[in-house]
Amino acid sequence: MRRSDPAGVDAGRLRDMPVLVTGGTGFLGASVVLRLLSAGCRVVVVGPDPGWREPVRRAIREGVVELVQEPEWWRPEAARRVARRAAGAEQLVHLASAPVPAGERTATGAARDAVAVDVAGTLELLAALGDGLGHVVLGSSVEVYGRAPVTPVDESMRPTPADSVAAARLALEDQLRIVAAAGGPEATVLRFTTLYGPGETMPWAVPTFIQAGLAGHPATIAGDGQELRDYLHVEDAADLVLRAVARPPAVSSAGERFRLVNAGSGTAERTVTLAQRVRRAVAEQRGELPPPPRHVGERRAGGVVCRTERARELLGFRPTVDLDRGLAEEVAWFARLAESRPDRGAAG
Repeated sequence: MRRSDPAGVDAGRLRDMPVLVTGGTGFLGASVVLRLLSAGCRVVVVGPDPGWREPVRRAIREGVVELVQEPEWWRPEAARRVARRAAGAEQLVHLASAPVPAGERTATGAARDAVAVDVAGTLELLAALGDGLGHVVLGSSVEVYGRAPVTPVDESMRPTPADSVAAARLALEDQLRIVAAAGGPEATVLRFTTLYGPGETMPWAVPTFIQAGLAGHPATIAGDGQELRDYLHVEDAADLVLRAVARPPAVSSAGERFRLVNAGSGTAERTVTLAQRVRRAVAEQRGELPPPPRHVGERRAGGVVCRTERARELLGFRPTVDLDRGLAEEVAWFARLAESRPDRGAAG
């Protein structure tokens, strides 16, 4: 699904601009690549084969996008190969992150790997890309805030990450700030909340609830489901990335070379309410209401809800996809996927 370019984006400034996108065949990355192409950018993507993400796959097949398959892009030799393929890149949209399984996040080895990839590996890539790189847009996460004592959080709040991956991402944010202040590439850090929408394949709450409902099963909620989260549609997230690319810090922030921006809807949603929204969306799709959700285990710690005024003030960003509409789109996508791949019934 593609939407028109957002108002306030100077498409003329982006036309023929060379942009490197890491993680560009993933859930968010694929939508970002299509937005950049619509704005006239020349795009090089680092990532695996896009598989069933057909619009990006077609762009690669037709030579509109160049795909660089370097699964260990953070290693020095691989980073140099990426830089040669993306020679002349003026901006880097960095959406790739440390490939650490969630269950290993608190292990010493996971901490080592997260720092090696997210921090040292990204700096290795920046060094390889050289002085021509003018701006880095980093896809970070509200996970850097940790278990925030007050919500919603704004960008001035001191982060206290609760795991190794989030801590490494925060360290990378700090390194980009230092590099920018020293005359290196400007940097925009987008701290994303929970993304959702068509094409989502990770086993998070929204796709898990949808797949259970389409199969006629109840959604499973951990604990009472009263924790709050902020859900942002993937197309709105891609819109925000495009706005950041189009308006680097020095253009939009009174000469500042680094900026932090919360990237969310600004709306709090309880997990138990989300499950009911999904249940209604599934009923609209299949003509039958799935069973009510079931609750198992103990209550989970609450999520993070963000203040989003800075995204609006600096980048003119306002989400356009409300939650019910976005859930209906994702339900329809999963239903089509199940019909086309009856052996799977879900995304892989």
